[in-house]
Amino acid sequence: MADQTGENLSATAQRVGEDSREMYERAKDRAKSALETGREGLKAVTDEGRRQVESLSGVIRDWPLLSVGVAFLAGCLLTRLTRSGR
Repeated sequence: MADQTGENLSATAQRVGEDSREMYERAKDRAKSALETGREGLKAVTDEGRRQVESLSGVIRDWPLLSVGVAFLAGCLLTRLTRSGR
């Protein structure tokens, strides 16, 4: 009886160890997949940001006075909005 109980405990411990390794591998694979998806998303956002900056830079180069005027008006508006609460 003690031998059978010892064998059952040993078999159970072995199954638990195998299941733990399997769960670890699955979790590791999911984490790698999530990390790769995050990297791809970050790259896409970064690329889009660069395109937008290049586009805006082109507009500023083509219309410098208009750009300064818009920046000035935006500053005035921001100043009015921040001072209106006082």
